[in-house]
Amino acid sequence: MAAVTSADLSARLTAMRASTSAMVADFDGQRWADADMTAPIALPNWTRGHVLTHIARNADSIARALSGALRGEIVKRYPNGPEGRAADIEAGAGRPVLEQLADVRESAGRLDRLFGAVADADAWDATADSRPCRRWIRARWQEVEVHRVDAESGYTVNQWPADFVAVLLPRLADRLPDRARRPLRLEVTADGSLNSELVGREWAVPGEDPVDVRGPDWAVLAWLTGRKSTAGEALTAAPELDPWM
Repeated sequence: MAAVTSADLSARLTAMRASTSAMVADFDGQRWADADMTAPIALPNWTRGHVLTHIARNADSIARALSGALRGEIVKRYPNGPEGRAADIEAGAGRPVLEQLADVRESAGRLDRLFGAVADADAWDATADSRPCRRWIRARWQEVEVHRVDAESGYTVNQWPADFVAVLLPRLADRLPDRARRPLRLEVTADGSLNSELVGREWAVPGEDPVDVRGPDWAVLAWLTGRKSTAGEALTAAPELDPWM
């Protein structure tokens, strides 16, 4: 895997910020009522309120780690561990819609200011929680784009930015041997793909009678993120995979 340059980081930060702004504007423009926060969505056992709360707490967790890195300290994103993270999401999921939207907006703003401070200090290689600060750009971009779809605002996987798909798809496809439950062959096809450089790329999990999974890049990524239903009929097959996170 090629090293990420400073120019790559700058471009990725700009793209993540654009995705965040688009998500916030999308959510603010919805006519959701309080009852829409407690309505079931496609994610098992979660409501829209769970998704919005998760997006906000994710922003605060990364901001916490980046703030520590700027002080030269290793600060855990979730001080109370996975149980505390889950409890925070559960506690916030049923809040009124205006409170939820403000939380998403304001937490995103706090995180953006921390990313700006890291950029100003050129501290991208400082350790934030368990990884360099620079790696949290992609991690946050991933949260924004994937969970914006989960919120069921009308934003769909075929609207994902091409550069987002180009960054994340190869990373997840490379991990297929650890997640596939049966042999398969994956190929990105030209029709409908957002990135010409991904067309024709193949990955395989060896074995007898492999399943042929073929389709455009955005649909392949939807399947790789565990959201095969959002790809519709764009894939030739979509066998179950073990969790990706």
